[in-house]
Amino acid sequence: MSFFQYQARDIQGEIHKGVMEAASELEAAQKLKSGRLFPVKIKPVRSRRPRRVPDEHIIRFFDDLSDLLSAGLPVDRALALISTNQTHKVFQRIVRDLLEDVQGGSDLSGALGKYQDVFGNLSDHMVRAGEASGTLGPILKRLSSYLDQRREFKQSLIASMIYPSILLGVSFLSIVILLVYVIPKFAQIFHDLNQEVPFLTEMLMQAGVIMKEYGWVFPVLLALTYWGGGHLYRRPKVRRMVDRILFKLPFSRYIILRSEMTRFCRTMGTMVQAGVPLLRSISLGEQLLVNTVLKEAMAPLHHEIKVGHSMSNFFRTHQPFPARMGTMLRIAEEQGSIGEGLISLGDHFERELQRSLQKLMNLLEPVVIIATGLVIGLMVLSMFTAIFGINEIQF
Repeated sequence: MSFFQYQARDIQGEIHKGVMEAASELEAAQKLKSGRLFPVKIKPVRSRRPRRVPDEHIIRFFDDLSDLLSAGLPVDRALALISTNQTHKVFQRIVRDLLEDVQGGSDLSGALGKYQDVFGNLSDHMVRAGEASGTLGPILKRLSSYLDQRREFKQSLIASMIYPSILLGVSFLSIVILLVYVIPKFAQIFHDLNQEVPFLTEMLMQAGVIMKEYGWVFPVLLALTYWGGGHLYRRPKVRRMVDRILFKLPFSRYIILRSEMTRFCRTMGTMVQAGVPLLRSISLGEQLLVNTVLKEAMAPLHHEIKVGHSMSNFFRTHQPFPARMGTMLRIAEEQGSIGEGLISLGDHFERELQRSLQKLMNLLEPVVIIATGLVIGLMVLSMFTAIFGINEIQF
């Protein structure tokens, strides 16, 4: 499905502009005609350079829009008020464009579809469900809450990596300073005294010389490796191979499975609660999966639901999904609350992931400290060995 920007006239000859989702221009024209609109111009919405807008602005936008709509304001009036309060210039222009599209006759969901690089695929589908059910205000509040939870999840993952990253950086910098500046100056004393430099000190000194002369090569190699690896990873065969290798390693498999299931369950649960059809929610949830192994494992789910099988049965009988998914979804299906059950599963997997990452970080800190202490201790030992080895001063 793609998005098309259209311009059409109604029976009275008035111009209507907007954006709609369709498989082709022909289908877009047929949809317009079924709505008693006569297409004048239809063109696909071209992809452009992604616009970067901080998550907090998008969350606040949906939250404010929900409050204004719940207070009884029409969509265009609410967008006009919100646009005047935006401090982010790029996002302010986007909100004004949304206002122009809505004033031109487009639905809010269609207007949001033009900015999938900003709002994502989820927003316009949830908004469309809210428009169809007449519950746009509560749906936007739920969408704001979902985006806020997703932001907190990402921030918690980043925060858990900050201290180990700083520790690794400081340790590496300390070792570089010792190798490049301290050891060579110390070895120079031996040369001035016509003394033979001990073997260990000589090795460290040569390592410092290499780092000083060719240190620039290492960041260049890292950059090339990062760029080349990213380029190769975008190839389907390479990506599938790497994903399969990562999924076979026990710890990485555990982390990947929990993080992917957190995102999938929360997204699907939020959409089901918002009134998005289950099959459409599954399709959008599958698009959020990153690991190709899980994508392939999840692929039959859409067909299973379409032919009448339950979601809980799929997760019970298919690998590599956690056994808890089938059990909890069966209870949710019996109670008629699949959306709540999926969100509860997402929260459970997030807690498991955070506990595992916290254990990893707690283990990584002493490992980094001990490894750095051993390296620096080796350097200090080499200097003391050299000092004790001075037995004669030649003039």
